[in-house]
Amino acid sequence: MKVMLPYQKQPKIFAAYKAGFETVSKHLYLVLFPMVLDLFLLFGFRVTIVELMRDVIQRFVLPSSATADLIASWEVLKSQTIEFFRYFSLTSFLRSFPVGIPSLFSAAAFERNPLGEYQFIQLQQSGAVFAVVLASTLVGLFLAYLLYRLTARAADPKSLPAESLMERRSSISWLLIPVVTIALFLLVIFPAVIMISLIGALFPIFTSIGYFFLAIGLITLLLPVFFTPHLVILEKLTLPQALLASFRTVRLTNAKSTSFLFLAILGSYLTNMLWRIPSDDSWMLIVGIFGHALISMIVLTASFHFIIDARKNVREFIEIQMSETDLA
Repeated sequence: MKVMLPYQKQPKIFAAYKAGFETVSKHLYLVLFPMVLDLFLLFGFRVTIVELMRDVIQRFVLPSSATADLIASWEVLKSQTIEFFRYFSLTSFLRSFPVGIPSLFSAAAFERNPLGEYQFIQLQQSGAVFAVVLASTLVGLFLAYLLYRLTARAADPKSLPAESLMERRSSISWLLIPVVTIALFLLVIFPAVIMISLIGALFPIFTSIGYFFLAIGLITLLLPVFFTPHLVILEKLTLPQALLASFRTVRLTNAKSTSFLFLAILGSYLTNMLWRIPSDDSWMLIVGIFGHALISMIVLTASFHFIIDARKNVREFIEIQMSETDLA
């Protein structure tokens, strides 16, 4: 039988969001992190790789047996891909994944901004591209680490000492998160996508079904470990310890954790659609930047309040269970 926390001990969803709003209102400097990042992505220089991508794409040649429809679809895809990379900037990797500073424009390929034309820097060497991506990602991870530390301190001042923003154990675990994510992608997600595509080429109806079950599998896999970065920061756990602690906590608070994350994703998605309504050269994008930063930080801070509450209740529940076992 699946063990769950008693209803009275379940973490409070709306209380967490209320606490997140109150915390951000008292620590508005947290909003500066996503604001400054998006302002840079909107007004800063653009590092593009359109010529390199054009050369890579041109090397792919369809087999002679390809149908006319397939050839037409491939030409459209090539054109769209080249057009996207004409304006997509490698500085977007400052929004590091899977943990990073929330950003409204990290995937945007702006042609212009409210000030006019961009300064474009073209990279055509794969080594230079790798160096820029790596440097941007590392800077993004470092800034995200600082943001999470400051947010955890604002949410629970007792959790972190005021005199230090860096901690060796948690910083090492933090850097391992993207490494494990890349390994998961290469060993699980990428082979699954290849397999679905190959089978879909023979049985087209399988493609949609395959991607549906892949999405369900990823949600099932990732949901229990969502709070891993929070526990790395709050409790200074190693990455395996944080993964296990997040899994156990979500398992004991499954309905509440799922509902909390669903509301967070839904609220962020809908408000992001609102912030992105203005055109690329509209000054209203500044309003969107501020609105996105505020909402994102409220959600992030609320997630810290939620996991702090959940972890406290889980510890108490486990202690009671152990005491009853000893008495029995």
